[in-house]
Amino acid sequence: MIRYIEAMTRRQQTVLITGANGFVGSRLVRRFSADGYHVVAGVRQSADCSLLADLKPEFRYGDVTDPESLVAMVGGVDLVVHNAGLVKAKSRERFFEVNETGTWNLCEAVAQHNPELIRIIHISSVAVMGPSTAGQPLRESDTPAPVTDYAESKLAGEKAALSYADRLPVTIIRPHAVYGPGDKEIFTLFRTVNNRIRPYVGDVNRRIHMIHVDDLSRAVSLAARAQTESGTAYFIAEAQSYTLREMIEILCAAAGRRGIPLYVPSPVFRAVAAISEFTFKLAGATPMLTRNKVRELDATWEIDVSRARTQLGFEAAISFAEGARDTYDWYRRKGWLS
Repeated sequence: MIRYIEAMTRRQQTVLITGANGFVGSRLVRRFSADGYHVVAGVRQSADCSLLADLKPEFRYGDVTDPESLVAMVGGVDLVVHNAGLVKAKSRERFFEVNETGTWNLCEAVAQHNPELIRIIHISSVAVMGPSTAGQPLRESDTPAPVTDYAESKLAGEKAALSYADRLPVTIIRPHAVYGPGDKEIFTLFRTVNNRIRPYVGDVNRRIHMIHVDDLSRAVSLAARAQTESGTAYFIAEAQSYTLREMIEILCAAAGRRGIPLYVPSPVFRAVAAISEFTFKLAGATPMLTRNKVRELDATWEIDVSRARTQLGFEAAISFAEGARDTYDWYRRKGWLS
């Protein structure tokens, strides 16, 4: 195995990135391309690949819920970054079909058809841990306590990947709140502030860590090269946490707009989520704001990022203040905001 790894370092390595067309996936393609890898973009046939328009990865088509389609996708690659997954779904079953079973399908394809793979990096989420207790940052070794269907499915996906850790080198990456150019989820908050509203929703003193998508991509690249024990998980985020009030002030400064404060108490926040959930289901659409999601959003999420620093050599380089300005600039250049 040592001779095999040494041989890989003497030639250009090939990395497969699943879900390569999305917000995080496209930035991973950019990062690994810049680092000198031959990048294989694993996408579905129907995927919108506009975020990859200025890049030239090799495209391989498949779906993590279709095991047969993964055989050709994993063939001949040296590394796999498993980024494909759902952050919203119409049902709990759909979350698990993609985030758990899809992970198992991918790992099984690698085990059967590319067993000498150097490493699988599985992109999970801090959400698997559940909220933190005030003054007690979460550590990777703590017992997970997810509070949403999404988080439970991501934890199940981790377990699927870890079930192969004795056969394949597996690394788990748990990013915190990811934002940056191309993001459509936290975009709502950026747009609200840009529209001169300061949304103080729920507990304004709850704390959260942020991570710019380019810092996350760098962390994944470091994990690909690090000699770490199979099965190890890493929190990836800025070391500093922010209250919601601090985040809004930073966004106001980045947007160059102060805005009118809008206070939405936690009970009202939960009621709005219930209405949103009901309305979207009537329309046959997928709600992003649900009652379970409010339990996640209206809580404190403080984490200890020291393991990534000591074992991967990773520290976030982009502060939220700098990253917010960069993200606003991108939104405006692309016409998402005026």
